[in-house]
Amino acid sequence: MSKNYQVDVDKHRELDLEGKRQSIANHFARIIEDLGLDLNDPSIKDTPQRVAKMLVNETCNGLFSKPPEITTFPLDDSSSRDLVIIEGIPFSSLCEHHFQPFVGTVTIAYLPGDQVMGLSKGARVLDYFASRPQIQERLTNQVANYLFEQLHAKGVFVLINAEHYCMKVRGVKKHNSSTITTAIIGEIDKNQILTTIQMK
Repeated sequence: MSKNYQVDVDKHRELDLEGKRQSIANHFARIIEDLGLDLNDPSIKDTPQRVAKMLVNETCNGLFSKPPEITTFPLDDSSSRDLVIIEGIPFSSLCEHHFQPFVGTVTIAYLPGDQVMGLSKGARVLDYFASRPQIQERLTNQVANYLFEQLHAKGVFVLINAEHYCMKVRGVKKHNSSTITTAIIGEIDKNQILTTIQMK
């Protein structure tokens, strides 16, 4: 019974997303026309549908998805309970101010309590919160808070280093600039993490 109900929910969700895709495509077609472009041009005629699919299925997919479940494993007496650091995780997100991408890498570090997470789960949490219109400062805090709550860790540290295309292709057009944000929660030593990363 519950399995059939879940199928019905999934079907409803897919119908709802198809409605969103069609609505966005219609609006984007109007933008193309307002720019003076010809929607009958073979190169452009399917662009509204492509943009709508990209937004709903990819760059903003986190708005329509469930938060990822985090697989954890208990620590026994022989396991290290020191810092766990995962660095160089690539990501992309969409700046909510100009709808331009920002891309970069993320370092996630945590001080375990009684359990550790599967290594891929940090990347899944990052992708979930990055797949929506965002600002880097909020993204950093959302990833840190979610991991801290789900892992019951003693402390969590998140560092994001990203290039923002709203600074590269418009406005000041500073191509080589990057932005670094950090979030620290609980009992964790930021200097120890940074020193460890630099020593590798």
